[in-house]
Parts: sequence; C-alpha cells; structure tokens
Amino acid sequence: MSPTYKSGAFVQQCFASHRLCLSVRKIDGAERILLSCSSCNLLHRLTLRALTSHVAAADLTVEAETTELTAPERFVQCFGAHATALAVREMDVQQEAVRLRCAECRRAYDLDVDAFETHQK
Repeated sequence: MSPTYKSGAFVQQCFASHRLCLSVRKIDGAERILLSCSSCNLLHRLTLRALTSHVAAADLTVEAETTELTAPERFVQCFGAHATALAVREMDVQQEAVRLRCAECRRAYDLDVDAFETHQK
C-alpha cells in the first residue's frame, strides 16, 4: 500500500510545477474532490469545509437562469455534464483555498479546504 501524505505541500508543488496536468478526476458529492496529476502520477484528495460559486460579470444572464441551485448542487451538476472542462486556476495551501473554473459554463468554484491528502497512483 502506498503512503498517504497529509500535507498540502505536495499538491502545491504539483500545481506550481505543472498545473496543466492537474484534472478533477472524481467527486464525492461536494465534500471531497480527487485531483489527478498526469505528470507526477499523484492523486490529491481535498476534503472541503465549504464551496461557493460565482460567474463572471459578462455572463450574468447565465446566473439569472439558474438561481435556484446551491453552489454544491451546481458543482455536482457541472462535473456530471462536463468534467473535462474543469481546471484548477488558483491554489493557496496556507489560506486553504483552491479555485476551479469550468470553461463550458464559465463558472468559478471557490473551495475552502479542510484537509489535503496525497497518494501515489
């Protein structure tokens, strides 16, 4: 069994070195997100405290059409519809914050991370 590293240092280094290789691989509702890196063959599990979403000011018409959904519901729906369009845009392990952005629906998801874990594939 491969070791589990309970530190954000590995995911921060992965993001800094090859951010384009990081992808959202799997979600467990809106509580846990699994990021996969195709370059270093590591899996990064993020346990979330909170998830919020917003849309760019230029795309507020999209926001008006879907105001009845909560941010976690939107994220699950977005991942189900176009998972490959989700990308990691920002990461700050010290602030325990990660931002994902979907290229299809143009929505940004701000993650308040409770725990970072890294596993080897």
